[in-house]
Amino acid sequence: MPKQTATRQYSMADGVLKQLADALKLSIIRDLADFASRNITATQVTALQTLINNFDETTTDEELMGVVTDATIIKDKIAENIRIAVRPIRNMAETAYSTTGKYNTFGFDGLSQITDGDLYRLARRVVRVGTKLLAELAPQGLTAAQLTNVNTLATSFDAAIDAIENAIEDRDLETQDRILKGNALWAEMSRLASIGRSLYEDTDEARYNDYVLVGGGSTPPKPPAPPPAG
Repeated sequence: MPKQTATRQYSMADGVLKQLADALKLSIIRDLADFASRNITATQVTALQTLINNFDETTTDEELMGVVTDATIIKDKIAENIRIAVRPIRNMAETAYSTTGKYNTFGFDGLSQITDGDLYRLARRVVRVGTKLLAELAPQGLTAAQLTNVNTLATSFDAAIDAIENAIEDRDLETQDRILKGNALWAEMSRLASIGRSLYEDTDEARYNDYVLVGGGSTPPKPPAPPPAG
């Protein structure tokens, strides 16, 4: 089944939603005596504050993207170190075998352009083949220490690739959590703002406008009353 993802119900930035919620809460506190006629009490204000806090405490996408970026930088550095470690071994094999026969068992082709997955496999293959041919390549300068270094780098590279995948998964999960909490906040804000507008629609234009959730696709502000005739 395709992965189900939450959809934002509010058409504004997360920071704007938070500030709009704070402003709405202050307006309700100011007008709580009038809201009492609709059974809105301090209990509902506290519940709104809880929704605000839950939303505000979620990790921002900028933070999560930063983790992905940092993990990618680490992975790319290890990848370059693998290439640096493998190039001399490639030259040793080329000197010993030209570019045929045993040379081909290393699979050096595309060292500079291959994908991360293929680079990891190449590094492991260089260690395996190099270990088998160590006696033959020792006259060219190959040592067990070089192969150990490539093996260590390959292990670190595999972990770095996994770290990126984990960071991406965390970002996806946190994003869904933030959207769900934002939607819950927006739904309660919309309900309370609707009550506020109904309280002042015919009595107080300024207070009515305090309950218009600007930027959220809510009811537009009331136009000013026309001047008296004559």
